[in-house]
Amino acid sequence: QMSNDAALLPPAALGRSMSMEKANELLNKLSPYLEKAADLVDKAKPHVLKGWAACKLGWEYIQPCKPKEWGPTLFGIILIFFGGRFLSTVAAFEAVRLIGLKKIFVHTDKLWENYQAGRDAAEKDKKESGDPSSHETKRKVLTMLKSMEPNEVIEACGGLYSIMLAVVATLRFKFAAAVTLGCSIGDMFTASVDTYGKPLMVKSIPAEYHKWIDPAIKLVCQGVGVSLAWMLQRVMSALHCSLRGAQIAIIQSQKAAVRLGFLTKVKLTEDSAYFSLAVTMLASLGFLNQIAYGFSLPLPLQIIFMPVYMLEFIITHAIGTV
Repeated sequence: QMSNDAALLPPAALGRSMSMEKANELLNKLSPYLEKAADLVDKAKPHVLKGWAACKLGWEYIQPCKPKEWGPTLFGIILIFFGGRFLSTVAAFEAVRLIGLKKIFVHTDKLWENYQAGRDAAEKDKKESGDPSSHETKRKVLTMLKSMEPNEVIEACGGLYSIMLAVVATLRFKFAAAVTLGCSIGDMFTASVDTYGKPLMVKSIPAEYHKWIDPAIKLVCQGVGVSLAWMLQRVMSALHCSLRGAQIAIIQSQKAAVRLGFLTKVKLTEDSAYFSLAVTMLASLGFLNQIAYGFSLPLPLQIIFMPVYMLEFIITHAIGTV
């Protein structure tokens, strides 16, 4: 009977009918997995809320230190003394800054507005139904989806994804240039090793292994060249972070001091010669500190900066895979 009814439908209606059937079939197949995911979210929700409450408590605890006022200054100090360790993260933030933060905020604002509309609808539905469903998360998600604008959500997600790809492309181009420089340095090393090192290898290595001498020389020299190029890239990044951090720290610390009443006005303006001198001295101190620690962090700070280490790993992995 269904096949006879389908035969009577026009082509467009028939296509929509088949698409709906496929969509329903897919939803039926995914339903068990969605329910399991909803169960996991429901189980994890209390722990997430406890963690969020602990973060809020910690934020309230440090309020006497005025974190909103001194936060940018602290960020600048971190860049001065530790920025070279997080090469990919700093480069990604610089790429985002060049692309434009306003573009990102436009898309995030759309997502936030849709999330708020869905959240309000879900809370309203929960109050009206009063049903303590075993799949609270699944029901909440379905209710939120009804209240959201799919075109806005898709457009915002697509915009953020495009920005992410642009950032990754910028970083890959930047680091590819370092690798190319390293290979060029390695080729220059290869010529010298062929002249002075190869004769010694020919004398000390059995004749049946001589065919491996040239490839081994080229591979080792290029490896050394790439390592030197990465080291130079890290040194340049550390110097950039020290200069940028010093600029941020001096500007933001004066603004915070003015807002809190410690200063009547900003003393060192960006067009002042003393400002440039202060930035240079502070950046030099931070850069020398980074070199002294080998562009690494002491053990206690490694634990504190663990989230930044994770972000560095994710960005580095994205550069190599996306």
